[in-house]
Amino acid sequence: MVCADNNMDIAEVNEMTRTVLRMAAAAALVPVLGCGYPRIETCARPPQFQSFLHLVIGQPAPDFQLEGIDGKPWRLSEQRGKLVFVQFGSSTSPSFVQSLDDFRREVLSRYLLNPQVVFAYVFADEAHPELLSVAERKQYRQNPHQFRAQSARQYYYQLQFRNDGRYLLSGFIPSAENVVILIDDAANSAARAYGYGRGGTTNPAFFVDQNGILLAKALYTNEFLAPSNYKAGNLPVMLQTRIK
Repeated sequence: MVCADNNMDIAEVNEMTRTVLRMAAAAALVPVLGCGYPRIETCARPPQFQSFLHLVIGQPAPDFQLEGIDGKPWRLSEQRGKLVFVQFGSSTSPSFVQSLDDFRREVLSRYLLNPQVVFAYVFADEAHPELLSVAERKQYRQNPHQFRAQSARQYYYQLQFRNDGRYLLSGFIPSAENVVILIDDAANSAARAYGYGRGGTTNPAFFVDQNGILLAKALYTNEFLAPSNYKAGNLPVMLQTRIK
């Protein structure tokens, strides 16, 4: 309580009261904070999310070799001389499935069958196995890798043509020589290196240049496509400016 003498007016008393209260509050915080500055407690990022954050633009993209749905091995470092777009996902990732329509329209329809560009989709661990049916969950628990391969094949459609010569992009991902569907290994080694999965990012996407250098990365493809805010860069423009 602040007491006033006869020579102080009410404004001075109020100011003294506020000063005393501020000093008391600061004194109470010192034992808690250990210093005069507030400390914000933050949760540590999961290791897989750290992997995504630590991928440096302008540095070589982590190399990996996986098996495609055709049974043939595919290695990122063997794609030198080509522009490579890599995205991780799974059949139970709603954001991955929903983004494919926009990506087909904005990017695949322009560069499908272009030998200078490769689109690699890596099917890794299921994002939401709880969305599977009872029978599918049983298969998933018994052999996750085999289930992943079956899911990947379901997303691989044959390329068809319209009468006017334009591509009819039926299904999710059309069949073309420059579109590859890869299956991550049982340990999800590629997914961990790039930050995909539970405890990591949703459906990370990456753009790698002809020399294997990481040019851009995104948490999901819409960061490359949203016309109002290209967070990761305008992918069609980046592709066009680098095609010889």
